[in-house]
Amino acid sequence: MTEASTAGQPADIRLRGLTKRFGDVVAVDGVDLDIAPGEFFTLLGPSGSGKTTTLRMIAGFEPPDQGTVELAGHDVSALPPYDRPVNTVFQDYALFPHMTVQQNVEYGLMVKKVAKDERRQRAEQALQMVRLTGYGGRKPAQLSGGQRQRVALARAIVNRPRVLLLDEPLG
Repeated sequence: MTEASTAGQPADIRLRGLTKRFGDVVAVDGVDLDIAPGEFFTLLGPSGSGKTTTLRMIAGFEPPDQGTVELAGHDVSALPPYDRPVNTVFQDYALFPHMTVQQNVEYGLMVKKVAKDERRQRAEQALQMVRLTGYGGRKPAQLSGGQRQRVALARAIVNRPRVLLLDEPLG
């Protein structure tokens, strides 16, 4: 689709021949794509056209049947999601209902064993970025849909991913 060439840097995301089948259904068919560093890129298409499946392959949640996924010049096709510099905000937000907003945002940092003080500070910064300062003690059920969406975004950006994927961010 596009050839990334930002000051000689490799594409942040490079897909080559990316293919995924579910039985006899070809969900993604030989996609070649380069997304440059810092580029905002949107996949548009009708329901069932493979957008979410493509995002899931980039994130590592779905293995490609053929082709490769490169991030910052490194083939990550065989790496699990937790070893990729990618965070995804899913359409359903995937918030933990038993945790507070603060705990939801800190969760990924806790899994990575980031020190408690740094976790708290980074979570507060992320909540400030999404304009939810002061909501840290609430549970997801106490928030509006838009607020839950922003918590999910804060939970993704707090990890400072190289790549941020948003699956159906406008609902």
